[in-house]
Amino acid sequence: MSLIKFDEETVKQLIKEKTQEVLEEMGVVGLIWRMDRMRVVCGGYSERWVVDHICHHPYVVQHQLAISTSSGWMFKAKQMEEFIDLYFPELGVNHKRGAKIG
Repeated sequence: MSLIKFDEETVKQLIKEKTQEVLEEMGVVGLIWRMDRMRVVCGGYSERWVVDHICHHPYVVQHQLAISTSSGWMFKAKQMEEFIDLYFPELGVNHKRGAKIG
């Protein structure tokens, strides 16, 4: 009977990396969200809606929670979760135009 030997530290590191990858894909953890994840968090609204109602929100602008890059928008994940919890009632306001919808 032959036994396969594994380096315990290598196995632990591989498990840790894979766990982190899976959790990030699920949106449970991660430092940065891209627009696709932000749209999911916002209930499936369009990219335009996210930009107008969230990216241009005064709090988001002041605290630099969202930035536009050449590859698209990026969001600070943890801070955006807190922002959405705090400002949920205001998300109907189009901050780009200053108008409230519905």
